[in-house]
Amino acid sequence: MAKEEAAAAGEEVPKKKGKMLIIILAVVGVLVIGGGVGAYLLLSKPAVEKNAKHAEEGAAAEEGHGDEEHPPVYLKLEAFTVNLADQESFLQTEIQLLVADATVSEKITARLPEVRDALLRLLSSKTGAELAEQDGKDKLALEIQKQVNQVLGIKTKSKGVKKVLFGAFIIQ
Repeated sequence: MAKEEAAAAGEEVPKKKGKMLIIILAVVGVLVIGGGVGAYLLLSKPAVEKNAKHAEEGAAAEEGHGDEEHPPVYLKLEAFTVNLADQESFLQTEIQLLVADATVSEKITARLPEVRDALLRLLSSKTGAELAEQDGKDKLALEIQKQVNQVLGIKTKSKGVKKVLFGAFIIQ
């Protein structure tokens, strides 16, 4: 009745503080929850990217092209200069081997005279015409890989020489 009398007398009735408090608390709650979700998404983004990267690496490793647990190990051999089988030209090349790990590199270094001999014999058995084509270079790379793994007594390329890379390849 006091409110009705105050309203009749022309005085303002004080608004309920309860409604305003509920609205303020609701807005603060929405901001806190939104901030928490935003912080979670920002902080978990590197983990999501890391998981995506691991998935890509796993797919690449299945294809045989991905990095494993350690960085790639390369072994650069001295330059080779050989007369080719056609007796009209010679080959000068630099070869680098991508190997499975450092122990394979050490094995190659320990047996380097045998490896160089096998590669010299292989290279000198080719003709300039064979090696001038891209297919000939690709075939030679596979033969070098097999030859080095054979000298080392390794039967699978995943445990020995994985890939042969040419740093220079000159036929004259």
